[in-house]
Amino acid sequence: MWTRRRLLAFLPALSATGLRAARDEWMPKISENVGDLKPATLKWLAQIGCRHVVFQGTDQVDREKRGYWLRSEIEDARKQCEQAGLTLESMMLPHGFYIKAMLGQPGRDEQIENICRCVRAAAEGGVSLIEWRFKPDFYWGDAVGYHTAEGRGGAKLKAFDYSRVAGAGPLDDVPPASFEEMWARFRYFAKPVLEAAEKAGVRMTMHPTDPPVPSMRGVAHVFHHPDNFRRMIAEFPTQACGVTFCQGTITEMGVDVAKEIRYFGGQGKIYHVHFRNVKGKVPKYTESFIDEGDMDMLEAMRAYKAVNYTGPIVSDHTPKLDSDVGFGLIGRSYSHGYIRALIHAANRM
Repeated sequence: MWTRRRLLAFLPALSATGLRAARDEWMPKISENVGDLKPATLKWLAQIGCRHVVFQGTDQVDREKRGYWLRSEIEDARKQCEQAGLTLESMMLPHGFYIKAMLGQPGRDEQIENICRCVRAAAEGGVSLIEWRFKPDFYWGDAVGYHTAEGRGGAKLKAFDYSRVAGAGPLDDVPPASFEEMWARFRYFAKPVLEAAEKAGVRMTMHPTDPPVPSMRGVAHVFHHPDNFRRMIAEFPTQACGVTFCQGTITEMGVDVAKEIRYFGGQGKIYHVHFRNVKGKVPKYTESFIDEGDMDMLEAMRAYKAVNYTGPIVSDHTPKLDSDVGFGLIGRSYSHGYIRALIHAANRM
């Protein structure tokens, strides 16, 4: 029987057990994609509880437009984050730094060497995770089938419908290319970059093609399906090579998302997570609020926990609210509250 004295004696031990459990709980690096490192942006991140920065607006890092980063520029970016109490976790390779490599054009060897310079500069500057894409047709609007749809309360949602561009000809600046040609270009590009990354201790995390259609206006997409990520990992069996698991894009592919999390996460190959939801799949879908898409987000979070994924996790795209500010700070704050609640739930189940 619990007497008052026995209960009072037990409470300190109970409290200590709770503290130990809290310390032992699974916790990925709650982060966010940001387009700048302005004090207001970093302050917002800190206030919503993020401790890690995923810097995507990196076109501004190369201040002299050389086509590669310097160690000093990486250090400047890192220090800006540290002054706000945050860690610069990851940086995105600017698309223009290697467009000739993606197009297979003369000058690609120089760009490849410049990307290797970026990798070394990042390592020397204190950043060990670099995100990249391999998609020369880097468009987001009507030219590739995107349009705006209306969501709850009149929120503006990004939607995709392949029928809008199914009969369209090639883009002016991106000539048609077969899958075999695009894969050969990727292999030519990736081999020296991944060798430099492995030597520098940097991990390269590949983002899937968005929209994930097999081809767009004559250009094949090499990362439109998880099978092609499997091929990439098989051809480049190095710790430098991993996957950005953009959950929205993977959902759009129409595959079993939780199964893919367990597959790639079980191999330790998920280096970055974009935790978002969508309604529909290729050839037609809508980027929804995090709580109303087709994916069971709690099931997804439990899958990340099952593979002990502890890298960065961001909310990524968010519907546009009428009252929103910046690059969707209110919408992203909403998503982050949901993400934290799901992590808490996954730890309690």
